[in-house]
Amino acid sequence: MSTVLRAQALTAEMVRAASITNTEGETLFPDTLLAILRRLPYFQAHPDHLWTEVIENDPLGRRNVYALVQGAGPATVVLTSHYDVVSTANYGPHAEWACDPEVLLPRLIDDLRVNARSDAEHRALADLESGDFLPGRGALDMKSGLAAGLVALERFAEQPEREGNLLFVAVADEEVSSHGARHAAPRLLALARERHLTLPLVINLDATGDNGDGRAGQAVYLGTAGKLLVSAFVVGVDTHAGYALDGINANFLASELARAFELNPELTDQTGGLIGTPPTLLKQTDLKTYYDVTTPARAWLCVNSLTHGLDASAVLGSFQRVAQTTLEDALATLRRRAEALGEQASAAHGATPLVLTVADLMAQAAEQHPDFARAFAAYADTLGHLDYPTRSAALTGWLWDAAGLLGPAAVLGFASLHYPHTHLAPYGDDAHALEVLRAALAQACAACGAEVVERAVFTGISDMSWFGHGDAADVAFVNANTPVKEAQIQALPAGLPCINLGPWGRDYHQWLERVYKPYSFGVLPDLVAAVAHAVLAAHAPQPATT
Repeated sequence: MSTVLRAQALTAEMVRAASITNTEGETLFPDTLLAILRRLPYFQAHPDHLWTEVIENDPLGRRNVYALVQGAGPATVVLTSHYDVVSTANYGPHAEWACDPEVLLPRLIDDLRVNARSDAEHRALADLESGDFLPGRGALDMKSGLAAGLVALERFAEQPEREGNLLFVAVADEEVSSHGARHAAPRLLALARERHLTLPLVINLDATGDNGDGRAGQAVYLGTAGKLLVSAFVVGVDTHAGYALDGINANFLASELARAFELNPELTDQTGGLIGTPPTLLKQTDLKTYYDVTTPARAWLCVNSLTHGLDASAVLGSFQRVAQTTLEDALATLRRRAEALGEQASAAHGATPLVLTVADLMAQAAEQHPDFARAFAAYADTLGHLDYPTRSAALTGWLWDAAGLLGPAAVLGFASLHYPHTHLAPYGDDAHALEVLRAALAQACAACGAEVVERAVFTGISDMSWFGHGDAADVAFVNANTPVKEAQIQALPAGLPCINLGPWGRDYHQWLERVYKPYSFGVLPDLVAAVAHAVLAAHAPQPATT
């Protein structure tokens, strides 16, 4: 079977095995992968080279899948991809067939021929009618990436003499909390020690989008963006709404912070001359849970902040500076408005805003509360049913009360799991990996007539964060300012050279998700195999000289 047909058949088979995050399908999907891998003669002869591991501390008992094809020498290239997919709910009337590409394709075409309105829908219709795209939930993100890795692994296993080793690792839960990759990263290092392997390169097989002719999507990424969910716990001064000048409305303060944070260039990572994605608000609400005519005393907002060069302390420091200026300006506005109403002694006239970090607040709470550690842990245990940001808001409120402070104020911290940014460095082992990578891609592209562009940063959040390089001090800072213990990083990223080389298509996570077949099935497996071969050859043991 040709590479194209093999990769497409594997993709369709895996799409049909629906693996929506946090469902039974995700929990069972490793069995589908094991069945596929057990068809290979290599694993029939070496069944102990194929195994799963239950992810530690995962409430759903999900598993990562490992498949090791061994050759000569310790050098091992890791091929990794996640196997979970997002919900099919947005397929509407097509949801029943969202995981059956062959049935879904004509249904989507018929629908779009009648109902296409937007440019995106007309583009999708043309794509699907061309025959060059395969639709379906997970066809692009990430079953075609898995298929490329499987085809490369199969080819490697078929070689009579193999230089080095390939390790295929399929992980769970990338779409929510990366439980799979976070567990796999330290296990890779332990596995290398146990089996006396070296790990010169990790190839992440995540998908990219491209609404043009494909040249932007056919890319190798030398790094990935990091993510911080910056939170602001905002405290005002509550009052009866009939005496509004006697208070400082937390909703007003939060709204001014939201205006200041949204798309702010000062809060955008521009390290190395690369303008990153600006911050954007993901949540804003007051924390009042009932109705009366008292103004809200507290509010909460969360901001998505992506990085490619700034460390977490620099990010939070910038948010602190902007928050301090913003709150000072907000109080000045309230004073001017009060004076225009003839009031010279409003609550805003006697107020100075306080801006703290979660670490600052925790230290003050520990000083004030006689049984801080036990009481804080006991309260945290009551919140386990809530998502991380909601839990973070409640915990920050508890800390505020324990510290005995007064508003107006803002407490800044991190409300969810931190994804570190990572990239190949132009020095040390990374520099050698980069040199080999570029040569291998050039040779492979020339052989198959493809063109792959090199990009510095994969802007989507990816599992590269856990396999690449991390900084212990940065992780410690994030953990100190993350009130939810479960959202803290328990193990550093693996610290391995890591790239992303994956399929491309359009509209992933949407009902028109589709993968471009000629590149993703016909070219990508060749590129993955070529890069792996070149890296293994570059790290092969040299014959002894006499």
